[in-house]
Amino acid sequence: MLDLDQGISATERAGRLGTRLRELRLRRNVTQTALAERAGISRPTLAALERNGRGTIETLAAVMYALGREGELDALLRPDPPSTLDEVTAPQKRQRARR
Repeated sequence: MLDLDQGISATERAGRLGTRLRELRLRRNVTQTALAERAGISRPTLAALERNGRGTIETLAAVMYALGREGELDALLRPDPPSTLDEVTAPQKRQRARR
């Protein structure tokens, strides 16, 4: 598996994410069944996500929204702010090639 910064693999990070989701659920005193219903997923799917971080991005998003943590996901969707004056004043780059 790809080794990311700090020597932590993507698999380990996914596992930590699953553990964090479980902590958030328990802090709210919500059962797996109730959270799965709110998220529109099956309980075994939620259990797998909490156990080892395995699941789809769509599943993760559904659980985050059901936990009321959509702001954290939305932050990932925001574009990075310009970091230099050149980026602010530069003309927009084309997004598609001409046909």
